[in-house]
Amino acid sequence: MVIFCGKSNNNPYYIKEADLNIKSIQELAYFIYNYAILISNSFITKNLILYIDNSLKLPKLASDLNEMFNKKVNLSDILIHILANSNYYSDEEITSFRKKLLKLLSLPEEDYILNAGDKLFQLKKYEKAITQYSKIAKTNNNAMLRLAQSYAKLQFYEIASEYFAELYKRTKSINVLKEAYFCLKLNGTVEKIRDIESRIDENLLADWEYDIVSKIIKVRKDETMKEYEDIFLMGSSYIKENIEALIKKWKGKYRYIG
Repeated sequence: MVIFCGKSNNNPYYIKEADLNIKSIQELAYFIYNYAILISNSFITKNLILYIDNSLKLPKLASDLNEMFNKKVNLSDILIHILANSNYYSDEEITSFRKKLLKLLSLPEEDYILNAGDKLFQLKKYEKAITQYSKIAKTNNNAMLRLAQSYAKLQFYEIASEYFAELYKRTKSINVLKEAYFCLKLNGTVEKIRDIESRIDENLLADWEYDIVSKIIKVRKDETMKEYEDIFLMGSSYIKENIEALIKKWKGKYRYIG
């Protein structure tokens, strides 16, 4: 996150909730405005107030926050105060944020956790997203899907395939089974791959394998790309015969595309 619209410094402040460093009041405001769902009651600390005072050179804001902190003012009011003094958001935007914050606080716990996981997923903080999704994945299919995708993003393909497979048992979605198959082709046992292959017809399997190569090529950006594009001209039967060699060569380059 880099937003230097005002004062910034070389001494970052670490936001543990999202595993991010901020260096300006604008970056702090941006995080609050866009990722409020990740903010817990422990977000405002004496260390943050000292950082605003000493590193960001905003003594008046720091003094205000210190007083609010000591009086145990509601967290939402403190966050609004920071936004109002950030010189980054308009009055209309802050009013909109207040409404959004009230809506977030009214969410059922399961929805709140899912939304928090999704925000972390957007930030590419997949380990933290996994922590959130794991809380509700046993009963929430959307969380199970995101959990599998998070492990795939981290290239833990076999673990991801297990979660995709579990989700397939619940939903019988052929697209979910396809994702399990993709992950196993990148890192899975022959037995598990053959188990999935036994459930689908050969034409669909050929389409899946073709898609695997297509995705690999999509993320490959060098002079050898044309060589692999030419393979498509030879037809799916050729691809099927050569898929293992192709994936072995490219598996280190491929990162799950959801």
